[in-house]
Amino acid sequence: MSVEARLSWHPGQCHCGAVRFCFSSDLTKGVRCNCSYCVRKAALHHRVTAERFVLKSGADELSVYRFGTLRANHYFCRHCGIHTHCNPRSAPEQVNVNLNCVGEVATAGRAIEVSAYDGRSWLA
Repeated sequence: MSVEARLSWHPGQCHCGAVRFCFSSDLTKGVRCNCSYCVRKAALHHRVTAERFVLKSGADELSVYRFGTLRANHYFCRHCGIHTHCNPRSAPEQVNVNLNCVGEVATAGRAIEVSAYDGRSWLA
């Protein structure tokens, strides 16, 4: 079976619903980063290519936060403050979806293999 055949589309949104997105993935793995920002926002990242991420609504409701190298774009809803996705500094052309915004993961307890990423030491 091809990789594309195993992928399905998954919807996600911020807390208030102003920002909605979907992404195509097999949705089996997530990553917790220990960098200073990710620890504070408590995101569970899942990386997809830009072609597999669609911002369905709320582009005007998003704010962006950049720090350090200014390579990463961290997007969050300007109304409820929830981090929905980012373009990570390690791969700015890709999208890290916050799986905590995906209902089938956050509320249904879908089994996700979670690994750690040492973002604190990334530049070292």
